[in-house]
Amino acid sequence: MRWPSVRRKLPPSSKVLFAVAGALAMLSFLIVRSEVERADRAQAATGPTTVVVMATHDLAAGAAIGPGDVREAEMPVLYLPPAAITSLDQALGAVSSGPLAGEVLVRTRLGSSVFAPSVPPGHVVVTVGFASVPDGLTTADRVDAFATYAGARPYTAVVGEDLHILAVASNEAGFDSPDATPVTLDVDPETARQLLQAAATGALGLAARASATPSPSPGASPTPSLGIAPG
Repeated sequence: MRWPSVRRKLPPSSKVLFAVAGALAMLSFLIVRSEVERADRAQAATGPTTVVVMATHDLAAGAAIGPGDVREAEMPVLYLPPAAITSLDQALGAVSSGPLAGEVLVRTRLGSSVFAPSVPPGHVVVTVGFASVPDGLTTADRVDAFATYAGARPYTAVVGEDLHILAVASNEAGFDSPDATPVTLDVDPETARQLLQAAATGALGLAARASATPSPSPGASPTPSLGIAPG
């Protein structure tokens, strides 16, 4: 007994569609393989690549660089600019010294503040020459600043309390006078004004203090403290 055949022949149109689909698949494969080979040849011609940091948009001179301003990209080492920035950590927080137009960042066009990590918002940095500085003073010490004024009735006034030292230079630097020691301080703007005015009209001295030292008493001066008149 022969069973009836259930096979169906494909219509000619279906055969054509399958043939076209197969041809397109083969063409796509050949195109992709060609592009991969071309990329491999290009990389072999230019050599290895490295990561660089690029500006994502135009940046004005003086702009502080944040996370949204930069991105990482691959670049052939052959075309790497001198002093190129190669990690985001090197760029974030830096300040552009000139306008940047979506380009690879380089260290020679960026600046960074040495004071930004240690100076709180609202404070300023000032360097003043002090005629009297305790021996061995370091940036780990806290100090009070005094100004002594000459005249018919010499007196000493407090011009800064519990100040944070950023740097102490040698007195050979010749700041203001050969006997003055330049000290860089982190202070509020009013204390900066007082220190600079006192440096212009009197002799400044520093006294190191312990963390629990109370504020200096105005009555400790040889004569009553007259303070500093507003500039």
